[in-house]
Amino acid sequence: MLLIGGDIDAIAGLLVLRERQPFTVYAPVELLDLLATNRVFDVLDPTMVRRVAIRPMEPFTCAGNLTVTLLTMPGKVPLFLENNRNAAAEPESAATYAAQIQTAGRIVIVAPACADITEPVRTQLSQADVLFFDGTLFTDTEMIAAGLGSKTGRRMGHTPISGPDGTLTRLADLPGRRIFLHINNTNPILVNDSPERRAVEAAGFEVAYDGMEIDL
Repeated sequence: MLLIGGDIDAIAGLLVLRERQPFTVYAPVELLDLLATNRVFDVLDPTMVRRVAIRPMEPFTCAGNLTVTLLTMPGKVPLFLENNRNAAAEPESAATYAAQIQTAGRIVIVAPACADITEPVRTQLSQADVLFFDGTLFTDTEMIAAGLGSKTGRRMGHTPISGPDGTLTRLADLPGRRIFLHINNTNPILVNDSPERRAVEAAGFEVAYDGMEIDL
């Protein structure tokens, strides 16, 4: 198990793996500390579940003949750790991570959260034969327009798909396959024949789906 963020949807899944089955949790020190400070994660029996600290940007090997590297992405602190949850406030910056997985000369990068597609980010992502990228929202104000929230996508730490600085524009020239995941239920790209879905596909991007398999 590789942890690449500290938000609830990134760590809560560990709790359903508590039935005394052996596995290893790999994570940066700050994420392991987050688990250690919340005693609910003590249900993961330490005699069965190892916690191994890894350093960002330093490759390590794990099962399946995989080489994994954590890539630093622009991000924000988890919601439950924010000092100010005001929607209008600037997000409290913190690193989140993408997982670069390499095997047999091929590279897959999984980046479900990215607050800003900077040039360093573009450089890192351009290495991927297959990129799974943050597809949370199509527009930055999508949650507000739907009446389901008061924060923009960027305030939540997610780059919108559309717009002049959105993913379709910033990652248009990447050479590998580009697949959206971590898609919010307000995002119209989930509807197969929506204009937004057609725009994504016309730009050469794909939309992940349950059961999707990738042949490298």
